[in-house]
Amino acid sequence: MKQIEIKSRFDSKKVLVSGKYENIKECLEKNRDADLRDAYLQGAYLRDAYLQGAYLQGADLRDAYLQGADLRDAYLQGAKGYLDSHDFFQEVVRQQKIDTFTQKEWSIIGQIIIHKLCWDTIKKRFNKSAMGIFKKLSKVGFGEWEEKYKEITQKTQGRRNESIL
Repeated sequence: MKQIEIKSRFDSKKVLVSGKYENIKECLEKNRDADLRDAYLQGAYLRDAYLQGAYLQGADLRDAYLQGADLRDAYLQGAKGYLDSHDFFQEVVRQQKIDTFTQKEWSIIGQIIIHKLCWDTIKKRFNKSAMGIFKKLSKVGFGEWEEKYKEITQKTQGRRNESIL
């Protein structure tokens, strides 16, 4: 066991959770009910972590490995760095009202989740059809996906314009 501290991403002196644990995953699982708002979790290996109901508002999850993590009912508003996590995407979508998305959007969402599609594949398969999903998620506080999708669609448009010249 080793001493693990989870600190605030805004104030490195502020310790949110501290104790002796095998790893960060065990620490988070055992402290799910702790207020982990603004936790600095960048690069944490959280595969299959049981984080149901965890309060992760504003947590920095950049490069955190979340495959299989149970994020059901976790409070995720304001989290950062979730851009490439299919598990995070799945939970955010699950928390939305069913009528938030059209049937076509639900079909796209299903394919993204089931096949764990990368950004380029999403762009290739769905082009502008997927943008509505990301815009709707942006309205409820998860704008990283919309920004990323705008970026990759603009790059593609830029390449097309260059090839015309």
